[in-house]
Amino acid sequence: MLYGCGGIKITEKMEVGYSTIDEIINDILQVLSLEYQETIKEMSNDDFRNIDHFNFGQWIKNKYFNQNPAQEQLVTTLSDPKEYIFLDDDKFSHMILEKLYEKITTVK
Repeated sequence: MLYGCGGIKITEKMEVGYSTIDEIINDILQVLSLEYQETIKEMSNDDFRNIDHFNFGQWIKNKYFNQNPAQEQLVTTLSDPKEYIFLDDDKFSHMILEKLYEKITTVK
C-alpha cells in the first residue's frame, strides 16, 4: 500500500460521490493512519489546520470537492446552504479539516 502526505493511504479513484460531510470524514478516517491520528490528538486545532492545510488540504480539495460528482448534493446538505452558495475548495477543505480534528480529538 502506498502512503501520501500525512500518513494517508493512497486509494483507488472515486467512482461514487460523497454527498455528506459525515461520509467524507468517515472515508478520511479509513485512510488516515492510526499513528497520524494520534499525532493529530497532540496538536491544537490551529496547529493541525496550519500544518496540514497545504498538503492534506490539497488532497481534500481534489478528492472531495473538485472531483466529487455529488458536489452539488454535498453543498445542499450543509447547515445553511445559502451561506455556502459561493463555497470554494479552499473554504471547503478548511471546514473538513476542522470537522476531522473535532472527530479525531473527541474519539477515545
